[in-house]
Amino acid sequence: MGSHMRRTLSALAAAACLAASPAAARDVEAGRARAEPCMACHGAEGIAADPTVPSLAGQRERYLQWQLVFFRSGRRSNQVMNALAAELSDEELRNLGAYFASLPRAQPPPGPPDPDRHAAGKQAAARHRCSNCHMDNYAGSQAAPAIAGQTRAYTAKALRDYRADARPSVGVAAMNEAARGLSDADIAAIAVFLERPE
Repeated sequence: MGSHMRRTLSALAAAACLAASPAAARDVEAGRARAEPCMACHGAEGIAADPTVPSLAGQRERYLQWQLVFFRSGRRSNQVMNALAAELSDEELRNLGAYFASLPRAQPPPGPPDPDRHAAGKQAAARHRCSNCHMDNYAGSQAAPAIAGQTRAYTAKALRDYRADARPSVGVAAMNEAARGLSDADIAAIAVFLERPE
């Protein structure tokens, strides 16, 4: 078995254990205290000022835990996040997930989106069945993240990374497979639509 496969299996096993832990094991206040290093990039209330950085406020708790496990194991690569996650215990992963999930989500950007691109994005999201996992309101469920309300810059980058297999999907390769069918135009339009899917 190769080292990549061992890391993948280790990350999946760790995330499964985290998901199986009782809700009482999550401590929002401890998560708030542990989140201080996160604030430089993700914002004091989990809402990032940099449009290329994801806002974590109101994100799905289980999804956040998976991502931290992936960063900690090296399965997902980001120099800053790998270093920060390497120091986290399982308990701290749970607490961080609970804390960011407890925060109110970011408001959509002011002003209406470009109607043509928004409509094209809505059609592309329906054609590629994004709501099958992310729900009709794109607010996510369980380990499927909330994708509504992220900036178009971040969403477009995430979709390109999934398409190029530069980013792992949660559990199975559902997002990698789904993104392979997206054209550059699809990605740009979906990113505009999901910024404010109304």
